[in-house]
Amino acid sequence: MGVQIEAMDGGRLRLSGDVETIFDLPASAVTDGFSFAFSDGTLLRGHHDIGSGRCHFTLAAEGAAIVRIVREGRHDRAQIEWKVEWMTLACGSKTLCPIHAKPHDDGRQLVLDIEAREAA
Repeated sequence: MGVQIEAMDGGRLRLSGDVETIFDLPASAVTDGFSFAFSDGTLLRGHHDIGSGRCHFTLAAEGAAIVRIVREGRHDRAQIEWKVEWMTLACGSKTLCPIHAKPHDDGRQLVLDIEAREAA
């Protein structure tokens, strides 16, 4: 089924599909941005434009899911079409970026470096 993320006024996000909830984002997410990481490898970043009040999404890392981002009114809506086993939200200056990103691209972002180890 997947997940749909709709930005709402007041720094809120509505999730529907495999996950049904409404997030009230903390102030740090509104001023510094936020990121959703999904089990398929997708990394979606969000940013609020304080001047216009608009929230927009960008695809930072492409995973197995089909991701569509469209504008609905002032805000963006993201559709992640893949079975979601887990997802995580990071807000503010501690958000994630893909491992291949260059450090100077955005100094506020931490590198997402996931390593798998097998027992000998």
